[in-house]
Amino acid sequence: MTMNITCTATNLSKYYSRTQALMDLSLKIEAGSIYGLIGPNGAGKTTTLAILAGLIRPSSGTARISGIAVRAGCRELASRIGFSSPQFPPLDYLTGWEMLSACGLLHGLASQEVKKRAGDLLDLMDMQSASGQYICNYSQGMRRKIGLACALIHSPRVLLLDEPFQGLDPISIYRLVSFFRKLAAGGEIILLSSHNMALVERLCGCVGILHRGVLQREICPNDGQGLGVRGEAAAESKLESVLWEVVGTPATKELTWM
Repeated sequence: MTMNITCTATNLSKYYSRTQALMDLSLKIEAGSIYGLIGPNGAGKTTTLAILAGLIRPSSGTARISGIAVRAGCRELASRIGFSSPQFPPLDYLTGWEMLSACGLLHGLASQEVKKRAGDLLDLMDMQSASGQYICNYSQGMRRKIGLACALIHSPRVLLLDEPFQGLDPISIYRLVSFFRKLAAGGEIILLSSHNMALVERLCGCVGILHRGVLQREICPNDGQGLGVRGEAAAESKLESVLWEVVGTPATKELTWM
């Protein structure tokens, strides 16, 4: 049931050799939430999502999806989550249709159901005409679309999306934002990372700022309407201002030869 859908992380830490990518991260995300992770490159966003997806083992700490302990190879967990990241790209030697179909079959869907869902997802992503092309010939945006479609085909209750809007055109972004809102309204959880502050403000009800592997701050307004700045356009968004408070305002640079 919807009330049992949760995504929790408790004191997650991750080391790559001597480099600490994540330190004592704790999160709790309830059903019907869209939670955004922001921060500079290398802040730990992708590592967090990959750990929650069971693709990377944490050095310490635990995570649970709807009460199921996150661990590699857990079929029950895999059936409940959808994961997509540019760091884990689709297979170049398959066509878009083959990649999507393979994901559906691996999740145990009947072939006719795979065909129906694949068609619906290709329509959602406006990828019908490119479905027979090899992924090695896809643009960055097309790769993201197929990756997202693969994450959705088994109808997961928790979506873990790393940079889902990267390389997408405005029409595709508009459709996805609307689609994600409908999923959240139905009780699903969406945890996403993005460098697009405007989209995060529009879409997310809660945002965590990661910096140097530490969750430095959470912004969770009470109205549930997201973080978007309304009224007159500002030179700098509310969320961007908070980000600079946490990580420091970047110094501007000049090139003497230009």
